Amino acid sequence: MRSFLQFFQWPFYAVNRAGAGKPAFYVWKSISGKAHGGKYAAINGIRIYYETYGRGQPVLVLHGGAGFIETMHYQISALAETRLVIAPDSRAHGRSTDSDAPLSYSLMVDDMLKLVATLGIDKVDIVGWSDGAIIGLDIAMHHPERVAKLVAISANFDVNGLIQIPTADHTIPPVPGFYRRNAPDPDHWPILYNKLIAMQKAQPRYTKDDLNRISTPTLIMAGEFDIIKREHTDLLARYISNSQEIIIKNGTHAIPLEAPEKVNSHMLSFLNPCCPSELRAPKEPADETCHQSVEGRSAQFSRRGSFLRGAFYSWH
Repeated sequence: MRSFLQFFQWPFYAVNRAGAGKPAFYVWKSISGKAHGGKYAAINGIRIYYETYGRGQPVLVLHGGAGFIETMHYQISALAETRLVIAPDSRAHGRSTDSDAPLSYSLMVDDMLKLVATLGIDKVDIVGWSDGAIIGLDIAMHHPERVAKLVAISANFDVNGLIQIPTADHTIPPVPGFYRRNAPDPDHWPILYNKLIAMQKAQPRYTKDDLNRISTPTLIMAGEFDIIKREHTDLLARYISNSQEIIIKNGTHAIPLEAPEKVNSHMLSFLNPCCPSELRAPKEPADETCHQSVEGRSAQFSRRGSFLRGAFYSWH
């Protein structure tokens, strides 16, 4: 069986899964008038690269582990129609630099809070995917005054929520093309990869009481065949009182790229509600399963692990 950590390669393969997705994003950036360009911010001894788009209420868009800004391109372009989008490369990822410190969610949370503060913004909505979603959960937990609404896509709140927990026995994959072309030091890839493994083996470790502290309106999304256990996603939604859960039918961990229409529709409806209530009532199950409280439903998804492995490896 291949190492779980090979799942870290999904952003690099999934970003082009829709064929012209990423090139079309670059075209959109050049002709839409929404892209403001990229800059660096000196934060916590490193340089965080970020891009901004659009105008309006600010929303911070956070990619997943081993990812980069472009892996969120469908969400960025959708949000930029009505919002000011702030999209960074996390420390050691993409075009941002790294330090000697190990990676941790608390450190990346501090990076993001300081980045937003340097832009003169006190409070933002957050859309995060995977590690980006965990960063969002941590901010909502420990800095509720800094986040208005949270969209958490494919997040685990404990290591045991993963279908397969990382192990010390792993092989570092080749340097992905995007990282080789854009990272400040492409030779840093093995260090980043090992830091990600160490973090994913030990973090996060949030408890029920931790999650009960979150009062921020939260939309939780995951794929039917995600690498996060279905019962774990259900618990996440149950422990956050002001939350709504949506499972994308036939989706994997890569739903922002493989099902952007569905993800964006739910994201935009949640962030820009058409009705006065803070959270819309759950929809009846159609293409997606949408609910706020579920029990005893994980058995029907027992085949998802093997499905995911085959799907992700086929993207090579």
